Amino acid sequence: MTEGEGRLVAARYRLRRALGRGGMGIVWCAHDEYLDREVAIKEIVPPRGRVIRDDDPEVRRALREARAAAKLSKHPRVITVHDVVTDGGGLPLIVMELLHGRSLSETLEADGPMPVDRAARIGIQVLEALDYAHTNGVLHRDVKPGNVMLVDDQVVLTDFGIALIDGDSVLTATGQLPGVPEYISPERIRGDEAAPASDLWSVGIMLYGMVVGRTPFSRGDVQATLGAVLSWEPNPDPKVGRLGPVIDGLLRKKPAERMSAKNAIERLTEIAALPASAPPGTRVRLEYPTRVVNPAAELTVAHGTVPNTRTGVPPFLPQPTPGRVAPDAPTLPPTWPAKPRSNRVPLIVVGAMAAAVVVAVVVANLPPGGQGAGPSTTTLASATTSGTSDVELKPYEERLGFEIGIPPDWQRSSSIDGAFSSVSWGGKPTDPKVGALKVEVQRNTVKPVVPALDLLTAEEKAQRTRPQNSDYEKIGLSGNASLAVFECTYRTGGVYYRTRTRAMAASGGLYKLTFSLYASDSGTLAEQWAAAEPLIAGIHDSFRLV
Repeated sequence: MTEGEGRLVAARYRLRRALGRGGMGIVWCAHDEYLDREVAIKEIVPPRGRVIRDDDPEVRRALREARAAAKLSKHPRVITVHDVVTDGGGLPLIVMELLHGRSLSETLEADGPMPVDRAARIGIQVLEALDYAHTNGVLHRDVKPGNVMLVDDQVVLTDFGIALIDGDSVLTATGQLPGVPEYISPERIRGDEAAPASDLWSVGIMLYGMVVGRTPFSRGDVQATLGAVLSWEPNPDPKVGRLGPVIDGLLRKKPAERMSAKNAIERLTEIAALPASAPPGTRVRLEYPTRVVNPAAELTVAHGTVPNTRTGVPPFLPQPTPGRVAPDAPTLPPTWPAKPRSNRVPLIVVGAMAAAVVVAVVVANLPPGGQGAGPSTTTLASATTSGTSDVELKPYEERLGFEIGIPPDWQRSSSIDGAFSSVSWGGKPTDPKVGALKVEVQRNTVKPVVPALDLLTAEEKAQRTRPQNSDYEKIGLSGNASLAVFECTYRTGGVYYRTRTRAMAASGGLYKLTFSLYASDSGTLAEQWAAAEPLIAGIHDSFRLV
């Protein structure tokens, strides 16, 4: 029997049994005798021989935890605080909801590493809770498996004891680093100010650990671990599978380059949406991120706004020249079903279909696969509706077996090598209302190769059924087992997105070429997408499998 069992606190809460002990004290299962319900109570228990006063760090930490959780209590993924009471000595006790489940730490210890799709579902919920916290001015600063409770795989984020709330001072003493070393971000180790990106780093560590069975930087002692966080990249492990690009995006050393919570949620949702029977690494679209500074910060336009006045197939799409075509060369249905839209959208659909035909010709004349040797230094001009563009494209020959032309000032990123790998490029934001055009090429070498149309059909369903999406509209989905095209628009929160994806089956695996763009309103998105069409076409036309 634990000392204190049966005690009545604040003339209301009867302490029944201890649920656990930590550095600050004990967590109790208690009975609320007013409302006849079970609750959890966190009690500060000082070390023997020490008297805690109401201005000591332990008390301030307990009150901060209560305030932070109470501020976020409307979110279903954050622990609910019912009350704060005091004991006979004036020390605070936090009264919280009682969760009937296990922590993620206990789950991993008992069951070992988990499948990628389950890790993705848990990661989504943790990120949703953190995104809500960050929006409301709260940084958790101690995200780790022990603070993630699982109730039938539903996540509740707990323990805001070292949270940082807007307007509050930092609790820890000079030189003290709060948190578990292997989950602490590089900028916090260096003593920089904590930011939302610091919590996202911790989520990346958790995702890695959930599927691999160990964290990427743990070295056995604190100093070695902190040194690894600062100096080393995560060890590639095939178990990360489709989570690779997300983990890599969340574990960028520079917080400004780290994947945003919303982007990570989007990518993890697509991974989690895969049917259980799908082979690993298939039927999913992952776009590698560039920096997100504000809710709509990822779009670059080639030449400013250009009105879309096309009435037919855009002239920047080259006509296929006669040549040798393989007997089994893929063909596309002539068009996808049309539906009433504004006078500009069907023109984009026609352009997408014409571009898809060009891709079909490219795939039909593919040379044998090979390994790339990295980007060359020459440039080529991209075509536009008026002939040639003033935007130069730098040719890259990539190790994943393709060539592509990209504007030379765009930032390149690549995923962890594996059966499911990707390379992406992004421009620099030039307008606070829009972000940067992004281009990504993904290669999936998992056998058997999923038919291209099946892949994009699964992707379309994932986008259409995502709970975060609204105003979803499918612009087009068409193709066959060798080549398929999918384009859509949707809104997540206050941000409007548009993507165009082409999937191609080749001897080296299944390739996807994706263009994506977003803005703060649908009108701006349509305007900027139309302006970017010449650049998209130029990049698309430069793509070749080698």
